[in-house]
Amino acid sequence: RFGRAEEAAPPGDQMLLMPLVTEVADNLGLPREGIIALDADMDPALRIDADRDQLYRVLSYLTRNAVQAIESTGAEAKGSVSIIGRRAERIVQITVSDDGPGFPPRARELLFQAFQGSTRRGGTGLGLAIAFELIAAHGGTMRLLDTEQGAAFEIRIPDRAT
Repeated sequence: RFGRAEEAAPPGDQMLLMPLVTEVADNLGLPREGIIALDADMDPALRIDADRDQLYRVLSYLTRNAVQAIESTGAEAKGSVSIIGRRAERIVQITVSDDGPGFPPRARELLFQAFQGSTRRGGTGLGLAIAFELIAAHGGTMRLLDTEQGAAFEIRIPDRAT
């Protein structure tokens, strides 16, 4: 709704999560040896009931933001990004986290509001709002977790009835 484009309703296909996470990491050049580590922790057989392209957009956005947060700490920046996937009953939980600087309190309040949540100079503040809506279209939820360092987003997507 932000760009006046309508997303199609997600189809009801289960797919393997690990190949999608691997594709996101590869396209972002992760890991970057000695600079940014990547921990992709999930059962290779873990399946998720989601639209592949839409979930790719969400994971790519969150992972890219994590990398940018780490890089924003300076020329000698080093850090790690973690993508963890787990199934509990009929829900798949994905956590994307980093050990960067995290979000300032004001940004935390507006994270999922369009044109309000950007913490980067020149950022539009649309990315998290769009990611939030894509996950909601799957019947899921996305939230920022409280962490002592960095940022961590939890995505929960339920299996749809077939």
